[in-house]
Amino acid sequence: MGGKKSKPSPPPPCPFTRTPWRTIPAWNQDYELLLRRQIKEIQPQWKPTIVLVGPVGAGKSSFVNAILSVSKGHKTDGACTGKGDKSCTTSYDKYTDNSLLQNFRLRDCMGLEKSAEEGFNVADMVSLLKGHIKDGYTFNPRSPITPENKTHWRDNPKFEHQTHCVVFVVDANVMHTGIPPAYVRKIREIQTAVKQLRVPRVLILTKADVLCEEVQKDKTNMFRSIRVTEAVITASEVFNIPVASVYPVTNYEDEDSVEISWKRNIPLLLALRQITQYAKGKIDGVNEHSDSY
Repeated sequence: MGGKKSKPSPPPPCPFTRTPWRTIPAWNQDYELLLRRQIKEIQPQWKPTIVLVGPVGAGKSSFVNAILSVSKGHKTDGACTGKGDKSCTTSYDKYTDNSLLQNFRLRDCMGLEKSAEEGFNVADMVSLLKGHIKDGYTFNPRSPITPENKTHWRDNPKFEHQTHCVVFVVDANVMHTGIPPAYVRKIREIQTAVKQLRVPRVLILTKADVLCEEVQKDKTNMFRSIRVTEAVITASEVFNIPVASVYPVTNYEDEDSVEISWKRNIPLLLALRQITQYAKGKIDGVNEHSDSY
């Protein structure tokens, strides 16, 4: 009877940062329309090539479908997706359209796997970056492409055939659980090749809403979530890519609604704007210094 009263449980920690870690002018339909216009106004001299790279299951192909869905204004599944431990994408696939991607080529390639003899062969990356690989090439995990492949090898690629931006796609959840060392080794090898050729890089963190219940409830909380912030900072450190070039997004593959949402679209459009600006900048940089090429 006279025992001590139990102390009330402390309140749960606040899931939000004091101020948004990424600021945007607004989070409404008008801003979504502005982003669409800005992307369409990015008009390089020729269509740059944007290559997506990432582990199996990270959501590379789902990111492609999300971008195509945003662009077309309705859900689409142009890219093959899957949830197994093997890459659904096996060939060098190209995606473009008559809207947001009208001035760009978005390319998906085989996913990285843990085994050195499975998934995307890192040795193929240099060939991709330099423009040696033609459309339709089927990746061979155990043997990279060589000049002997007369069907899909390009002997003397022009600058327009090269890669103008590399987009690393990673599941945001592994930023908290840890990326398997085998993936890290492969990604660092790719990073080395990308840096040597001075190709711009962007990092996409998919499934970011799974990190935070408040983001699941309302996508406008994306840039206020502590969990998302932590994932972005960790990704920046692991991949040695500036925070400004790391974009958390949510794709559409697990969305029950048949409609697309402007709230979900804004992070995707922010990422696409940066990617297309970088790709155009790569071309502009060569044009400005054409005497040295």
